[in-house]
Amino acid sequence: MRRSAPKSSPSILKRLGASVWPLLAVGLSTQILAGCVGTPTSGLERMENAFGQGEMSVDDPRIVVASRGMIDLDVDSFAGNVRIDAVPGMTGTTIEVVRRAFHGHFRRDDAEDSLDALDYRVELEKGELDRETLVISSSTTAPESHFQGVDFYIRTAEVGRINILSTRGRVWVKNNQGGVDIQTTYGDVRVVTDFEMDESMTMVTKDASIDYRAAPGSTGEYDLRSVGGRVYQRFTDARVTTTSIENGPAVFVGRIGDGDNPVILRTTYGDIRVAVVENPTGVGPIITE
Repeated sequence: MRRSAPKSSPSILKRLGASVWPLLAVGLSTQILAGCVGTPTSGLERMENAFGQGEMSVDDPRIVVASRGMIDLDVDSFAGNVRIDAVPGMTGTTIEVVRRAFHGHFRRDDAEDSLDALDYRVELEKGELDRETLVISSSTTAPESHFQGVDFYIRTAEVGRINILSTRGRVWVKNNQGGVDIQTTYGDVRVVTDFEMDESMTMVTKDASIDYRAAPGSTGEYDLRSVGGRVYQRFTDARVTTTSIENGPAVFVGRIGDGDNPVILRTTYGDIRVAVVENPTGVGPIITE
């Protein structure tokens, strides 16, 4: 499925595969009170982006994918936020998309014009272990791509393994059941799950913080490093083994439990917080421990 939207068109046209169809679009006109931080439908921060940065954006029609059971996700986005939530009992998968541009208050027309240069693809493919993989990518043909981004909010019943490559955007994941490989810049990374984690975990960002929280029984060979920030760890329900002479305020190297799965977290000028605790998802929008 590929998005295509002429500037003069009031709606979004899509070429659909057998397992993808759009719902009705509501409110597709470009709005000043738009922008996306957190989720594509977030209100307050979108308003702040519009008034503070002159950001222009458009909500595209919600996409519904007829997925079955647990799915893996593979997102390759040139820029933007990604949020993934597992919603037990949900049928299929929904993807909400926002295209946005932030050229500044005196270039609102340029920003609005550039929205048509943004494009994305959503496809459901046969993956490994008899699971399907949702493959998402975004791109732009605009010459000032550093002023643009495409945000995705993905909800499905069960989330397996996740691979995300983006820039200039936050990545938030809730209740994944498989390992993750997340790389972004200038955006916080948050992975919180009520499931035991014993697979490879890699999270890398720049000038932002990382939060990783997992359920008791999670394991790993942890290697956590921040340049210009601090590393905090809280393992109230896990055995910790560490003998590294590197350990200090900005570095933690050690084994959690009996597993040897690598857990590698890296950032600059931001803090890293990890926890293996009861109720790991029981946190608000700001994590302080």
